[in-house]
Amino acid sequence: MQTLRSVCRHFISPTILAMLLIAVLGLTGCKPENPGAEEDSLARVQANGKLIVATDDTYPPLEWNQDGVIVGFDIDLMAEICRRLDVEPQFESSKWDSLLTGLAGQQYDAVISSMNITPERQEQADFVEYARWAQVIVTTPSETSISSLNDLKGKRIAVQVATTSEAVARTIEDAEVNCFESFDTTFMELNNHRVDAIIVDEPVAMYYQAKSPDAFAIVGTAIEKEPVGIALRKGSDSLREAMEEALEDMKADGTYDEIFANWFGDNQ
Repeated sequence: MQTLRSVCRHFISPTILAMLLIAVLGLTGCKPENPGAEEDSLARVQANGKLIVATDDTYPPLEWNQDGVIVGFDIDLMAEICRRLDVEPQFESSKWDSLLTGLAGQQYDAVISSMNITPERQEQADFVEYARWAQVIVTTPSETSISSLNDLKGKRIAVQVATTSEAVARTIEDAEVNCFESFDTTFMELNNHRVDAIIVDEPVAMYYQAKSPDAFAIVGTAIEKEPVGIALRKGSDSLREAMEEALEDMKADGTYDEIFANWFGDNQ
């Protein structure tokens, strides 16, 4: 009686074995390095019925936690985009320096958190531009010697860690740069006279100046307006294109301007 081994040796030639091996290796090699990105990202979130969106909710008026609910301009904007994509937004709070890490690790589908689009961040994620913000210098109203970056030489500056503001502050000669996990701490430091100035996004500065005009004043521009965007995992092409189309439609039909005016008035 022939053994199984002799049957296999008789009927499976080396050529066929090689072809089978190539096929198996080809199948295993087809798996994407970033699961969920190269597939149809729009179809996936629509099938789930929701878009999980991370944000650092300490940044009024763009995103912050109000009585247990995350609100703000970014939140309203993303909610409208999701409505047009026929999915429900699920907003989740995350620390600023964990946002892109969590996105890459598939904890979220998207990030919206007034994030500047920089070459370094574009290496980690794809972006959908939705606004342009300037970086401004904030001091106390009694401070009259500061109106530009040049005036910040040798000064104490407060910024949020791992932000464009920190990058700018570190270019200033002899400046003492104080980094904080949450940007609202920077305003506390300025109010308590432990720093001389803050560098921060313009809409945030406008919010705090309007809220406490006796404590805070915008005195100059640190960086001219730069793009901010919604971050998506690399390769989420269909989701990115759908979001871009939704934003274009919102601008065309006036919805974008309505949301903007609700938070910033006519300062667009």
